[in-house]
Amino acid sequence: MDEATQAQPGMRIENRYRIVRKIAQGGMATVYQAEDERLDRPVAIKIMHTQLAQGVHRQQFIARFRREATSAAAIANPHIVQVYDTGEYDGLDYLVMEYVHGVNLRYEMNMQGTFSVRDTLRLLAETLDGLASAHNAGVVHRDIKPENILINDRGHVQITDFGLARAISQATLSSTGLLLGTAAYLAPELIEHNLATPQGDLYSAGMMAWEMLAGRVPFTADNPVTLVFKHVHENTPSIATACPGISEKVAQFIANLTARDMNERPKDASEALATLRALSTQLNSEDWQ
Repeated sequence: MDEATQAQPGMRIENRYRIVRKIAQGGMATVYQAEDERLDRPVAIKIMHTQLAQGVHRQQFIARFRREATSAAAIANPHIVQVYDTGEYDGLDYLVMEYVHGVNLRYEMNMQGTFSVRDTLRLLAETLDGLASAHNAGVVHRDIKPENILINDRGHVQITDFGLARAISQATLSSTGLLLGTAAYLAPELIEHNLATPQGDLYSAGMMAWEMLAGRVPFTADNPVTLVFKHVHENTPSIATACPGISEKVAQFIANLTARDMNERPKDASEALATLRALSTQLNSEDWQ
């Protein structure tokens, strides 16, 4: 099947998943809402753009993608989109996931502009809770950004796209120079050394929190190359520069998450979440505004 004509509404994959509609299309994959007719439930199906890894790299990409998907499927946490199935159908590699009724954090950012400290820390805590389960299972996300943070219809965080970034990067980064993730959220060590760590996920989550509070990211540039150079060579400005009245404790916590030196960040999401919970008990009513 040609990728340009993939998955039309009504099409069935493996005589089980009936495509309902296209939800979104990005550089890595196209996502569809579908119906699992065997279990009678809605699902999301992500069909990979395997042209990212053609020729000798294709099989490497597929093998890594499936291995990473298997690892992600083993993580049970209400703040992580559950992975149900993976496979290949008519030349297309696909991933079946829990269907989340809601929007992504980018949509909420565009609608709201800025968030209160209360809402920012609540969404950050739920993101860290999901990441903690992943880090405890030895899984690093690598691509935490607002587009991969879903807000369900109950207002809670569900993280998506575990494993996809790693699978594609391992197959393509060295041969094509493809820069994965969104430059505004990439950790310095991932940019400079392709080193994916739990601390890198914390850096990205901290950058999101900075943006939620300020309505903009701390580093800007005319092109991705200049932007990633800033992440590698410049310290993240204090959130207090953009939000002068913010609590010093909150500003310091975000500074710790976004430290340029990974060794100055918490070691993983469990440690960061414990610190955030302790911090929350120390804030007064004015600090939450």
